[in-house]
Amino acid sequence: MNQNQARYKICLITVTLSDGGAERCAATLSHFFINQNCEVHNVVFAGEIVYDYSGELLHLGKLKDKSNSLFSRYQRFKTLKSYLKKHQFDYIIDFRVKRFYLQEFILNNWIYGSFIQTIHSRKLDSYLPKNKFLARLLYRNCDKMIVVSKSIEAEIQRNYSFKDTIQIYNPIDVEKVNVLAEEQNTIDFNYILAVGSMHKNVKQFDHLIECYSNSILPNNNIKLIILGDGQLKEDWIQLAKDLNQEDNVQFLGSVANPFPYYKKALFTVLTSKYEGMPMVLLESLSCGTPVVSYDCDSGPSEIIIDMHNGLLIDNQNKKAMTEGLNAMIENKDLYLQCKSNAQSSITSFDVEAIGNQWLQLFKK
Repeated sequence: MNQNQARYKICLITVTLSDGGAERCAATLSHFFINQNCEVHNVVFAGEIVYDYSGELLHLGKLKDKSNSLFSRYQRFKTLKSYLKKHQFDYIIDFRVKRFYLQEFILNNWIYGSFIQTIHSRKLDSYLPKNKFLARLLYRNCDKMIVVSKSIEAEIQRNYSFKDTIQIYNPIDVEKVNVLAEEQNTIDFNYILAVGSMHKNVKQFDHLIECYSNSILPNNNIKLIILGDGQLKEDWIQLAKDLNQEDNVQFLGSVANPFPYYKKALFTVLTSKYEGMPMVLLESLSCGTPVVSYDCDSGPSEIIIDMHNGLLIDNQNKKAMTEGLNAMIENKDLYLQCKSNAQSSITSFDVEAIGNQWLQLFKK
């Protein structure tokens, strides 16, 4: 191979490059692929560019008019098709959910050609029609379907007959995280942390605020910090007021670099209805901060070793979650054990290990 020739030409397709685990996964992989002498292009359908990424960028959202007219949509389809044809990518990897099946049928069959689909959530109807025939029709040009947890793979095999599913975890760049975590954090009080979108109630911050309010943490001057934004934010602010916790629950919005907040937290909490492979847990552990999480579908049980790097709580059990929060404060030995094991427990998720799994997939 010519020294200047790219190893592979790769197109990473996301909805945004902000506010999501799938999007952060794509951004992390863009750095790895560039470092492996690949040519990388990032196609973003809408939204802001917050995550740091490597490679070229095509932002289709800039072609969208105010009314999102049919002509505007046609122009974006046409632009994307021309872009893909011009660059002749070896691999097109789609990280998006598939909510509008007619649109996705056009993309998958007349614009992409062959492609790789990644599935990042246990909520399969975000990616797959329930009708098996329609699912196979939608993905007939899909070379491989990458799932980010063993639980998701098992569910797809149980409900669909796809043969080309491969399980590859989301990557975390531990070395880069450690650098970012050293940025200044001026918070001077003890706190626990939660991170996530508030556009829908998947993260269930209402569960967390209630459990926190019922725990011993407020009386021990341990606050709750929540990072993230969305249409439900005002509801959660009101809930904290209703529970007389408005001084203890702090909403800091979306931040470009959450890692200093992870590093200084006592522990990070996840109370989701469902997940895929929750980056919040991996990001916290990579900063050496233990975690407490519902054992929801899917992902937490593939990251957390109970009482080793955190606590795995009976799914959707608020009483058990409250007890878990208390245990991490009352049982110092348990806490210190989880903290000492946090970072070393996720070596198999490091970007070098996960990135090499992708390269092996490309070779095949």
